[in-house]
Amino acid sequence: MLSNDPILALFADTEDENAWYRPLSTIPDIIRITAGRFLPVTLENMRGLGINPQLAVVSGALYPTVMPELIGMLKENFPGIEVLVLSSTFAPLPPIERLMADKVRHLVIEPVSPEGMRSPLLRAVNDLVHKRKWEIAKHVRKGTQIHIFQLASSADKEAVIGAVEGAVKGETAEHELLRQKGALLADEMLENAFYGAPRGADGGKIFRKGENRGLLPGEKIVFRFAFDGETLAMEMADSWGSLAPDMVMEYLARNQNSAGLPEEIGGRGLFIIWRFLDQLHVDITPGNRTVVGGHLHVSSPFPPEAPRGFHITITEKEKINGCTVTDHS
Repeated sequence: MLSNDPILALFADTEDENAWYRPLSTIPDIIRITAGRFLPVTLENMRGLGINPQLAVVSGALYPTVMPELIGMLKENFPGIEVLVLSSTFAPLPPIERLMADKVRHLVIEPVSPEGMRSPLLRAVNDLVHKRKWEIAKHVRKGTQIHIFQLASSADKEAVIGAVEGAVKGETAEHELLRQKGALLADEMLENAFYGAPRGADGGKIFRKGENRGLLPGEKIVFRFAFDGETLAMEMADSWGSLAPDMVMEYLARNQNSAGLPEEIGGRGLFIIWRFLDQLHVDITPGNRTVVGGHLHVSSPFPPEAPRGFHITITEKEKINGCTVTDHS
């Protein structure tokens, strides 16, 4: 029997629905809808029957190009609904500007053939339904060490980057590429925490990029990572909480459309992090904490030029559990 808070899955047409049958087939309490001119009536009837979907999975073939008004329609009928846009590695990235305008903060890029890897869509749906935040432990094998570095100054950066490089064992070209990506990602995350996050009362940056600095009283910068032989997962947490979901979306959109422009346009580091991770996660506690993290694989199912997904959430408390923890502070 279908519950009163099912998951909606909306598609452009039957062919579009069939393309996503496999990853959606194991999700319970799901209503599949092929959108058409009667969609407004269908949604109104659902609301009248007391059906209140908690999550809508929307195909990128439908929104935003074919039906740009869709998100407004969903939120009008179901004010508390979460929206996740679903695309694939071979499809163009949905315009971030439109996602930003509609405050869509969840985008999943599903590989055409995951080759035994757990579907990013299934993981995302499960996390959103159960309101779980991203955790390193969920993306590496059980029992994998999680390395924790609580940094005291910008001089600690090189030790952290070296630890990431040293943890990725393997002699193949793929392992070497992962080491290089891991080092770049760690560097960008640390740069953002040390120089991007600290903001004064006027919203301006407190520190100049590249200057040596220690932590201010009460400030915390913590870097975590784990490598299980296949997946490298990492996150950076700062105690500023100076990002906002709209800022993240603006940074991604601005940098995507400004190739070759100077770094001063802002958000370049976050954009690089997004483009290298298989999936970007940003969790913000406004005025208190920002966590930027994600994962990537030795044998990534994503071609280098493929678009990447993201999840941008606001939360009030941290949740860390699962694997063995090694503290290097």
